[in-house]
Amino acid sequence: MNQRTIAAAVSAALMSTYAPAALAQQAAVSEQASKEARLEKKDEEITQVIVTASKRSELASKVPYNVTAISEDTLRAENITDAKRLISENVSISAPGNGARFTDSVTVRGLNVSPVNANNIEQFVRSTLAYYLDDTALPFMGYRIKDIARVETLLGPQGTLYGSGSLGGTVRYITNQPRLDKTELKLNTSFYQTRNGGVSNDSDIVFNLPMGERFALRGSLARLDEKGYTDRISNPPWNVNNGAGTWTSKPDPKRNVYEDDDWQKVTGGRFALLWKLHRDASLTFAHTQQHQFAHGTSGVSLLPLGIANAATAAEKLAIWNDDRYGERCGPKGADACPLYSDPFKTPYAVNDHSILSRYEEFSDRHFKLDSADLDLELGFARVHSSTSYFSDSRNGQADYTDKGHVFYYLLGDSGAKISSGRSAYMTFDNHYTGLSHETRLASTGDSPLSWIAGLFYTRTSRSLKFSEMMEGLDAYNGIDRARKGGRVDEGYGENLASKYSESALFGELGYKPAPQWLLTAGGRLFKYDDTARSFIKDYTYDLVDSDKTNTTSASGKSYFKFNASYQFSDNLLAYGTASQGYRRGGVNGFRDFGASKITKAGNEYAPDSTLNKEIGLKGYLFGRRLYIETDLYRIDWHNTQTYRSQDVENGFPINGTANGPDAHTQGFEFSSRLKLNASWSLSYAAATNRGQFDETKTHCLYQNTSGAGCTTWFAGDKLGGGAKWKHNAGVRYSTYFDNGAFFSTSLSGRYVGSVLTNRDTNGVPAAVFPSYSLFNASAALSKDNWDLSLWVRNLANSDAQVSSQPIGITGARPINAQPRTIGLNLSWQLN
Repeated sequence: MNQRTIAAAVSAALMSTYAPAALAQQAAVSEQASKEARLEKKDEEITQVIVTASKRSELASKVPYNVTAISEDTLRAENITDAKRLISENVSISAPGNGARFTDSVTVRGLNVSPVNANNIEQFVRSTLAYYLDDTALPFMGYRIKDIARVETLLGPQGTLYGSGSLGGTVRYITNQPRLDKTELKLNTSFYQTRNGGVSNDSDIVFNLPMGERFALRGSLARLDEKGYTDRISNPPWNVNNGAGTWTSKPDPKRNVYEDDDWQKVTGGRFALLWKLHRDASLTFAHTQQHQFAHGTSGVSLLPLGIANAATAAEKLAIWNDDRYGERCGPKGADACPLYSDPFKTPYAVNDHSILSRYEEFSDRHFKLDSADLDLELGFARVHSSTSYFSDSRNGQADYTDKGHVFYYLLGDSGAKISSGRSAYMTFDNHYTGLSHETRLASTGDSPLSWIAGLFYTRTSRSLKFSEMMEGLDAYNGIDRARKGGRVDEGYGENLASKYSESALFGELGYKPAPQWLLTAGGRLFKYDDTARSFIKDYTYDLVDSDKTNTTSASGKSYFKFNASYQFSDNLLAYGTASQGYRRGGVNGFRDFGASKITKAGNEYAPDSTLNKEIGLKGYLFGRRLYIETDLYRIDWHNTQTYRSQDVENGFPINGTANGPDAHTQGFEFSSRLKLNASWSLSYAAATNRGQFDETKTHCLYQNTSGAGCTTWFAGDKLGGGAKWKHNAGVRYSTYFDNGAFFSTSLSGRYVGSVLTNRDTNGVPAAVFPSYSLFNASAALSKDNWDLSLWVRNLANSDAQVSSQPIGITGARPINAQPRTIGLNLSWQLN
């Protein structure tokens, strides 16, 4: 045997000894690489979201302004099912954390000059944020997030690309569209429980059904049955043995405690039919509908100051029965408060999950939207035409003990004084309808010159009805309804209505002088007509009666947008932009008072506008392991619309709106995501903002006045409505198991700094909601067709105050963050 043969035999022996170990090591390396590749793909699906914010399909990281997008998978993973939850996760947008019954006053980048407490009357709700469902602008975004492909949030004024425009930003719900190439079926259900409450269920079904080569039908149905966790006490504990002054519980006189009263039920669905007319042409018809019945208030009642400072039950009743319900130590003063002087620092009226409310409170909402969309490919451009009609109605009832006591008891010296154990409630009936049409052309191809051009038309109507009701009022005061009109026992009623139409031409022109540079100029030219009616009727006193109609119109109005961006590399983009926003004006119900004639500035309020100047940077660093998005901005706000009231006899107010001083907000925003490795990632976002009036301005309601009916806003007064600092942070871990199952878990925290609940008034600072922190956690497991997740909101069960309602005779009513809520989600889909 020669040496070559011996060497070959030794080599074969060694290979037979070590080959299995080597192959196993290679297999392990290959499997790890495969896991990491799958994790990378999963990460790309979550972070690389395609958006249409610019009316073209682009990666969010490539759009040269502040736009964020949340994908459908992330929405489900984070259990984001409505606009309130969505807004709470955004550091640049603020809204009080009220329950489902309330419509929130939203503050974007500090743009707010209205109260942000929970309010039953929608005329007080002022938002600088616009809402879209696909291409339809809506007055509110009450539609729940089901079968939504993604949610896009654009910060800064919009208008050169969007129909109704906005002052501060736009949120767009983009629905999933029918598909010709795939049959889909998804079933989702969630069970969860809030501390002190019952077990809730949120379920939905989604399907996509191709019907030949030209038709496809997509549909979704959803049902939410959410149990409450706050009890309602109809008659205050200290008033149950007060003889004729004892309140009768409503609606059941034999029942005083209504457990878990803050519940809601929502049923909704959407159906869309795609008709492929031609290879380059398609029509989509869609119908969306939702019914929401939101009941009760998620708050807690504190003892009124007078009751809290009383030592005995007899003292409590004496204070309660006083003509002023304890004015010497109550809502109007704290001169003789030995124990408590702050109405938000008194003990609970009952416990930490009960409110005092004589009457049942609810909001019944119906929403419908029908749309038809045409898409055409012309080669040199794409055409999209959308026509839609929506209706949104909201009616309900709320307790009115605080204001009703003032109007029908304290100010009842003229004979309308009700002192027989009654209290007031209010009703509201609000309707919105709108027709919208938009046709736009967007250029295609890679030419240095790109463009978008479109036309827009809308016609909307609004009716906001509000009534004060007092049982027994007609009999007590001898009101003749046949002569006075109105409903039985209606003490006051108003209807603020309007009909508005607008037509506009809009567009943007982009030019690339070099591959890295993009210069964009946009404009909007529009005209509008606005006819508003303000009907106010005081059936009790005849003091504030007013019925007026006012029409305003303008043509040739315009605003613009300029943008420049530079692509340092394929991963990093810098931009600068200047853009204008606009909001329509309106008419007030203010009236001449005696010999004092109302001014034009009192009779109506003009449109307000914003100019946003912003520079930003977005993209990937360190081998795409770190993604950042950051910007600095200043928004100049001209002709700010702010609330204003007219006081007539005995202090009765007529509420309205006026143009206040010019103002500005400025701030800094930052968001980031760091991939530590294939499994671990960190996220962090922060925003800071300050806003104030820039000038001192006096607004007078009457002509030839010597100070009567005038109010002054002062330069330097803070705007309020949003926290000076907000921080969001999170950590996430994900991995694939050997059997192909995907597992992820996350922990996140949110810090919200103190919030001024209102703008400063005449140099006097507004009340403040204290700062707070909340934590959430989740874990999810997916394999084949199944997804299972467990989640916890408000992990530490913090009772942070996020909102409140006005202080009344039954004490302060702070609204706290939803207590700890634990949920389980289960999903199945047909592959």
